[in-house]
Amino acid sequence: MKKYVLVLLGLCLFLIVLWFSPRRLLAGGEEGFSLFSSISLREQISLWQISGTGYPMPVYITRVFPVLLVKIFTNFGILKVVTQAVFFLILLLTGSLGMFFLVSSLLKRHEARYLVAFLSGMFYLLNLYVFSQVIGRFLYAGYSLWAYLPIFCYLWLQWVMERGRKHLLLFLASSVLYSVIYLQPAHIITLWAPAGLWSMFEVFKNRGSTEGGLTIIIASFIAFLLWAVFNLWWIYPYLKIGGSAFSEISGWQKNFNSLKGVSRFFPTYQILLLRQGFILGDLKFKGDHVGHSLPYGGWYNHWWVWGISIGILVVVLLGILVSRKNRYWVYLIGLFLLGWLVSKGTNPPFGGTFFRFLFSNFSFTQVLRNPYEKFGLVFVLPYSIFFGSGLEFVYRKLRPKLREVAVGGVLVLSCGFLVWPMWTGDVFAQNIRVWVPDYYQQANEFLNRDKSDGRVLMLPIIPGDGVRYSWGYQGVEPSEFLFDKPAVSKILRTKYFDEKYRNLYESFVQGKNYSRLLEEMNIKYLILHSDLDSEVCGASSSAEVLEKLQTNPKIRFLEKFGNLAIYENTENKEAKLFVAEGEEIPEVTYQRLSSTRYKVYIRKAKKPYHLIFKETFNDFWEARINGEKLNAHFLAYDYANGWRVEKKDDYTIEVVFKVWPWE
Repeated sequence: MKKYVLVLLGLCLFLIVLWFSPRRLLAGGEEGFSLFSSISLREQISLWQISGTGYPMPVYITRVFPVLLVKIFTNFGILKVVTQAVFFLILLLTGSLGMFFLVSSLLKRHEARYLVAFLSGMFYLLNLYVFSQVIGRFLYAGYSLWAYLPIFCYLWLQWVMERGRKHLLLFLASSVLYSVIYLQPAHIITLWAPAGLWSMFEVFKNRGSTEGGLTIIIASFIAFLLWAVFNLWWIYPYLKIGGSAFSEISGWQKNFNSLKGVSRFFPTYQILLLRQGFILGDLKFKGDHVGHSLPYGGWYNHWWVWGISIGILVVVLLGILVSRKNRYWVYLIGLFLLGWLVSKGTNPPFGGTFFRFLFSNFSFTQVLRNPYEKFGLVFVLPYSIFFGSGLEFVYRKLRPKLREVAVGGVLVLSCGFLVWPMWTGDVFAQNIRVWVPDYYQQANEFLNRDKSDGRVLMLPIIPGDGVRYSWGYQGVEPSEFLFDKPAVSKILRTKYFDEKYRNLYESFVQGKNYSRLLEEMNIKYLILHSDLDSEVCGASSSAEVLEKLQTNPKIRFLEKFGNLAIYENTENKEAKLFVAEGEEIPEVTYQRLSSTRYKVYIRKAKKPYHLIFKETFNDFWEARINGEKLNAHFLAYDYANGWRVEKKDDYTIEVVFKVWPWE
């Protein structure tokens, strides 16, 4: 066993060295620099994010452990790129070794179980699905799901079969440690589908014993209940405020139409070969595929590449046949079929009917509107085990002199040649490998000299959320990760803010007076980027923006750092989040305890007034005086929070984003 574990360890280390040899941070796409932000741990995992004018994001608290790891490493002076390499190494090891231990546990009675486990673990690490749908997608939640799924299944199986407390405790502890998975709620379904199927399988096996079946049901229920309790710290806020997080919640029909649109890229024959048409192409197309260029130039459309995938499928089918006598064969086949049924989306047979029923009757299933990406690992898990079983059978049946050559050749083709970009590092697009210029840190340090709560507007204003910079970055606009002060830089797809942002964008582009909007949104600084590719972003050029800034007497140039020029909005020098409006306004000062809690000190209030809080309006923001809630909560400035206050004299108002019952 040790030699197989050491080989997997060496393989993972080798991949990490190859991926990070350029010594550049991997950042871009939808993730940006999410785990490597300069802001504090407390702010990164807060239920209220400070980007833009603030917005609720309950799932971000699940990032606590990877963010904590990054903070600890960077506090010891370890480079961020080294920290990221360690993080990736942990994921690769847990994924491949987790698969190794899962398979060796399932095949306890198999004389070559460690060889099958090794082959399964290696294939689980290096296959087309992981290449295109996991590593290539560059989503930390997806990486963590891939790494944790075998461990989750292994610990669940051990608990259901043996009911040892050790396995239950490890199951619960690991579920918290890998909580970053739940950044995408669809992964809850992906995790629990194999576990639920296993419990059903065990009950079916014990159908002749009422006591045995009941024991399994009780053990499964206890473990699920304890999992829910251990994860209540993110489940409760997600259920409570998840509906207020975004500007629009799509109906099931819209999500079903979205599912139909993407399903054409993964019909059954693509799934059986672990392919995906949008990224890897289709036999019917050459080079260009339905209006977009293939990332790998159509290389994966060559007949010999398809031939290797078909050869892998033959090995898998052989593995299905030769492992029929395994006591867990029925479970693995069930998992294989379940993974295929869900992953194929609306493709036949019965795909449209199946998902229409799910989406219209069980709203939570709408998170599977891209099922191949979100649920495909349920298919890949038994696929990898059958591959290992089939290849071990070939090894066993061949003559001793041919064994190593034949099996080695299959591994070279399937885990080497077929996923060659994983060995070269090209699985990560070139615009994912970045090195942030030093002038960003210099600009951030300059802004941090000001202790006010003024926000920073990024110029040119982009109409969406995607950018490309001359220093290599391309993806979601990353200013929220690069600057400590709240950045107004992109659409956030959150209620109220997006419309206010669009108004600012239109006023700036059309040459209208935008000064009032800057004051209402508490914007004190403006940063003009000369390193932004305006054409790609659909924004004005930096020269056009500079001309508009120079003609505005209320905007003052402060400093330039590299390709960043910093300006000040002189109309908002105090930059306060709380202001009072009315006939005779009181003195207002405040203390920021956290992004979800403030104390506002009112002095000399003589008449009723409006207290304006310049964070995005949300029903969960509460203002209280001596514990008594102010009920007159209204929308101010078309985006912010306002309360009518009748009380006179001196007092303190506590403003809280109330989610937990005890707050």
